[in-house]
Amino acid sequence: MRKILTLLVFCVSLFASDVYVTSKTPLLDKVNGKEIAIMHVGAKLNVIKDDGKFAEVSYSGFVPQDSINAYSKLGILELDVEAKDPKILKTVKKTMDEYDNEWLQVSITGFVAKDALTSDGTQVLTKGEALFKERCGNCHALHGYDEFSVNVWPSVIETMVGNAGLVGDETEYLVRFLQSKAPLE
Repeated sequence: MRKILTLLVFCVSLFASDVYVTSKTPLLDKVNGKEIAIMHVGAKLNVIKDDGKFAEVSYSGFVPQDSINAYSKLGILELDVEAKDPKILKTVKKTMDEYDNEWLQVSITGFVAKDALTSDGTQVLTKGEALFKERCGNCHALHGYDEFSVNVWPSVIETMVGNAGLVGDETEYLVRFLQSKAPLE
C-alpha cells in the first residue's frame, strides 16, 4: 500500500505545473462550487489536475497568526490569497520571522477558472511595468524601484489609485511589479 501511495504521489508531481493568476479570481471548493478564497494577481499555483474550464490547484504560503491573508514568502507582504475562513487554510508548520512574530506555513487546494491563469509568470510583471511607466509618470517623475521597501509599496500605490486612474486588477499588477523590484527592507 505504501509503495502504491508513493508511486501515485510521484506520478502526480510529474504532471503538476506552476501557473500564475492573471486576474483576481475565486478559488472554489469544487468545479462550479462554493467560493472558499480569493486568489490575487501574481499568485503562484501548482496545477494538480485539468478539469475542463477549471484547474484543480494547490497553493502554499505563509499566514500571520490569526489572519486570513496568505503571502508567498515569510514576512513579505505580497498578497496571494484571501481565505473566506481561516479554517480552510491547512497548517503545515509554525515558524517565527526575524522579529519573533509567529507565522503559519499553510496550504490550500481548490478549483480556479483556467482563463484566469497563465504559465508565463513574466506576463504579470510586464503589465505592471507598463502601468508604472504609463500612469505614474503622468503626475511626477517615476520613483526609483528601491525608493520604498517591498512591504511599503502597497500603501504608497493605494494613495495614488485615484490620481493614476487605476481600475480593477491594474492596482494589483502595479503593486506586484514594484514589489518584485523593491528591496526587502
